[in-house]
Amino acid sequence: MDHRSTSLEHWLIKLQSMHTREIDLSLQRVATVWNRVNNKLLANSARESDSALTFSIAGTNGKGSCVMAMESILQSHGYLVGTYTSPHLFDYNERIRVSGAPVSDAIIVEAFEFIESECKSTALTYFEYSTLAALWIFETLAVQVRLLEVGLGGRLDAVNIVSPDVAVITSIALDHQYWLGSTKADIAVEKLGITRTEKPLIWGERSSSGLDELLIPTGAVLYRLGIEFDISLENDSFTAKFLSGSKNFSVSGLRGDSVSAENKAIAVQSLLAGGLSLDSKKCRLALSKVELTGRFQHISVGDVAVILDIAHNPAAATLLAKRLSLLSGNIHAVASVLADKDWMGIIAPLSKIVYSWHVAKIHNSSRATDAQKLVSDLKVRGLRSACFSSLESAFLAAYGKCGLGDTIVVFGSFYVVASVLKTISVLQER
Repeated sequence: MDHRSTSLEHWLIKLQSMHTREIDLSLQRVATVWNRVNNKLLANSARESDSALTFSIAGTNGKGSCVMAMESILQSHGYLVGTYTSPHLFDYNERIRVSGAPVSDAIIVEAFEFIESECKSTALTYFEYSTLAALWIFETLAVQVRLLEVGLGGRLDAVNIVSPDVAVITSIALDHQYWLGSTKADIAVEKLGITRTEKPLIWGERSSSGLDELLIPTGAVLYRLGIEFDISLENDSFTAKFLSGSKNFSVSGLRGDSVSAENKAIAVQSLLAGGLSLDSKKCRLALSKVELTGRFQHISVGDVAVILDIAHNPAAATLLAKRLSLLSGNIHAVASVLADKDWMGIIAPLSKIVYSWHVAKIHNSSRATDAQKLVSDLKVRGLRSACFSSLESAFLAAYGKCGLGDTIVVFGSFYVVASVLKTISVLQER
């Protein structure tokens, strides 16, 4: 079969069938292939080694927001930046961006073809193939800065085949315990695997978390939120102060919206720690423009307010509940989760906030939780809930219940937000 005539859609179907395990945490296979790919890239260029300034960003919550904030700042300062994130909401191309724009089908297919030629007999997961494709594209297009979002954990994630100039960890919370461990300390150790000795580590966990002692063995140069840099509330607006070499640097107006003030601060400190020269006014303007789909995103559908949030673990659900508690009127939830998520832990902080629950099984993931189980868990807590055949029908039911001043909150997964956004798009076109 001549893969040069194969579409991106066909390639993605092929990749999903090439490796039987959706998640296979290991660096050996993907590192072996990357060494072959990178050697070919070196042989075909004048460069001696990777020249792009590289940031690896991990964290239980907030890493996607942090990446987007960093991308916005870098673009405002004129840098050619390559950004790799996962998962995507609608189109695969969203995962690989250059200067803020998704790359074309053609260049992704070209990347896949090149990687396939170097795989030999090595079987790679969908995510591993995606990571290699992103790295190949960034090298081919000669980006100046790489922003690499860790998919799962850190130590054994495919992104970790690249040694970052700066490691960023936004937060630590219980999630993915099957792969990462049952305690916050276990999970922190896995995420700290992206750090490198004598290289900057931006740490978004305040010292009150009790995890600071885990930082010492890394040998990294520490930039800790609340110690080396911090935010303060002044006149209803956040001001962040940072360590930039031996000088102080500050950015005002970091009020949190879809991106928290803390994650904006982490983004700025990360770039400063990477040795970049930043302008405070450009930073503030760039951060004011950052909007993320599915991060406490507000949409109006007719007269109904809708909030979309990918919150998929207890820590994220707690933050979501805090934000929702400021609203008036009844709140109707549309939700679902993957099987490895702590559904009961997610329910707990929202149980006194949400008036009615509308759940359905996620249909485009093999790891989806059965909707009947979700409803059963809700009813155990005495919560008003109903099960639906699809997320579309769940949303339409919630929409039909809304009275004046009510709000629909959609959460639990990227899959949930994407499905409901498609439904909303259809409604808005009518």
